[in-house]
Amino acid sequence: MKYFACFLSLLLFQTLSAQKDLTPKGVEQIQVREETRYMSQGNNKALVIQIPEADPKLVSKLWKKYLREYDGKLKKGKDEEYFVDDADIPGIGLGNTIDLYSKIEENSQGAELTVWFYLGGAYLQSDMHPERFEEGKRFMEQFALMVQKELIKQELKEQESQLKELENELDKLKRDNERYHQIIEEAEKRIEQAKEDIRNNEKAQMDAEKAIEQQREKVDMVKDKLKKID
Repeated sequence: MKYFACFLSLLLFQTLSAQKDLTPKGVEQIQVREETRYMSQGNNKALVIQIPEADPKLVSKLWKKYLREYDGKLKKGKDEEYFVDDADIPGIGLGNTIDLYSKIEENSQGAELTVWFYLGGAYLQSDMHPERFEEGKRFMEQFALMVQKELIKQELKEQESQLKELENELDKLKRDNERYHQIIEEAEKRIEQAKEDIRNNEKAQMDAEKAIEQQREKVDMVKDKLKKID
């Protein structure tokens, strides 16, 4: 049964190896580097990956979630180093569980993830484990894609929020426009009414002037009567 599991793992590796780069179009290309890095067990070979514009806290949260898929329970040790005991990663362990040490650090580009894969007696490295090393790279690439997907989701949420704000602003402008038209319409009605009032006022003034003139004539007539009596 164990040999059958190893055969399936190798078959899976060959299938994945035949595939092209995992990075989808429109996403920054993912590069995994092999470096000797210092950790709690000394200087050992590690796989290092840069995740642009990613916050280390987000990377740490997603790293824990990612490792749960491989039965790995993440424990935090000294110097911000994480440890996973007996993780089941078929393409790397080939039927055996492995231990993982990792560090997530912030730099000018975003977050950097360093992972040491302890296979039992040796750490994963390209010269000693070429096939499993390629699987380790894919393991790292898949995680980087997971982070980038989450970053894109966050960006989408932010852009949708900004879109909603713009739509709300447009709605407000439309309501203001309707209100301005209503003000103009009411003002035009008041203007028309004022024009009518002016016409009526001018006619009333003319009538008043005529009445005054007639009344002056009557006053003069009465004055003439008074003079005749004197």
